[in-house]
Amino acid sequence: MLPKHLSKRAQSWTARPWNGPASYSPDGSHTFSPGQKFILLAGFLLLIVLRLPQVWQFGRFFCEEGTIFFSYAWHRPASEALWRSFAGYTNLAANASTLLTVALVRSGAIVLENAPYATMGIATLFQLLPAALILTGKGTWLDNRSAVIASLLIVAISPMTEEVFANVLHIQFHLALCVGLILALDVPARRRARVSYGVLLFLAPLCGPGAIILLPLFCLRALTDKDAGRITQSILLGTAAAIQLLFFYTASPLRGDLLDPVSLLNLLFVRLGVMPLLSAPIANLYGVQVFAASRDQGIVWLGTTLLAFAYFAALLAFASRSRKDPAIWLVSSGLLVASVTFGAGMLPLPPGVVYLSTAAQRYNFVPLTLIGIGLVAMSTRASSHFTWVFRGLTFLFLASGALTYAAPLDDMAHGPDWRDEVAKWRLNNQYRPKVWPVTWEVDLSSDHRPCPAKADDSGELLYCEGAWTRQVLKDSGAH
Repeated sequence: MLPKHLSKRAQSWTARPWNGPASYSPDGSHTFSPGQKFILLAGFLLLIVLRLPQVWQFGRFFCEEGTIFFSYAWHRPASEALWRSFAGYTNLAANASTLLTVALVRSGAIVLENAPYATMGIATLFQLLPAALILTGKGTWLDNRSAVIASLLIVAISPMTEEVFANVLHIQFHLALCVGLILALDVPARRRARVSYGVLLFLAPLCGPGAIILLPLFCLRALTDKDAGRITQSILLGTAAAIQLLFFYTASPLRGDLLDPVSLLNLLFVRLGVMPLLSAPIANLYGVQVFAASRDQGIVWLGTTLLAFAYFAALLAFASRSRKDPAIWLVSSGLLVASVTFGAGMLPLPPGVVYLSTAAQRYNFVPLTLIGIGLVAMSTRASSHFTWVFRGLTFLFLASGALTYAAPLDDMAHGPDWRDEVAKWRLNNQYRPKVWPVTWEVDLSSDHRPCPAKADDSGELLYCEGAWTRQVLKDSGAH
């Protein structure tokens, strides 16, 4: 017989799962050792940086990040810039990041030519947060090494999501993804991890409405789990949501147009079903047909609707094996965010364009990633007869993402060199440096005029909401 202490150690080894965890922690998956987790996080960082390499080569402000947020911080007092509400809500992450960058430029800590690298660096740090949650969080699907790696890949290479990469404007979407992951993960045992989760839950609603959409699911899980940790999470998320809605939220003329339920169902199937499983080009071809069918609403429209309903009904049915199973919280979070966002919250697009998965990629990111990780979670169920089906769907999801990774859209992958644009501005201070895409410009003039009191007032200042609103309506064909 073995000595008693060796016998206990042998029993602990035989109790380990097949994938051989290297270490154990009361918080987080014990599938990988700390060193291995660091290597995976570094690999994740490399993937998200290399997805848009020219961004790092030339330096980039992206759309409103430069034209609205950086320009406003350049022209207005810090107190105004930090708490500014724009497009109906305050985006604290974008406000604070661009304000910090302007302060660094003005203090001489960095030169204006390198200003985009400050915002890109901040944004990339926030992009690491979902990966950090996956690597350190505890959930049943994270006890499988392949599932951890697949989840990281889904966050890094989800198809048609480049728009949220390396810009502080869209930190809000990475924080909303963190909120969805926290809902699916176990409540941490350690105080430090609980505080970290709480900070993310409180910060996310102050950066955008996406995280607020998930509050009902947090309340539902707190009610069903009857867990004090879940209740605390709901309170933190709800408090920050109340602050956003009571003090910063305003009605926007660009939002609030409701999409009818049938059109919404077909739209979601194009973006969350066809695109991640069959590729973006096929999804766009299908989307064109769906839009054409929507105008006569005949037999083809009925067929696409039934197909979309069957897909999402099956997805929810398989995910809802147990209320404690993370898959149901991941899938329901993704569908809820997508339904509210595409149904009422997105900015207007030209007719038919909304059915193209390549348009308004930022709205794809959170629901697509949560549903993708939900497929991973379902593929780890040892007792399910459909395990191989979900593994196949996960493979298709990753293959579609790999195609997009290798060939991003041109306006995401290429743009002007910020250093060249600043050189032109230094020769003529009235010149407006161009950002990505080139139709957007940054006002760096010395004329520090305030914006009109009302967002819909006419005005020519690019960093004011009135000029931006008119441009969005013009681009959408509304005016």
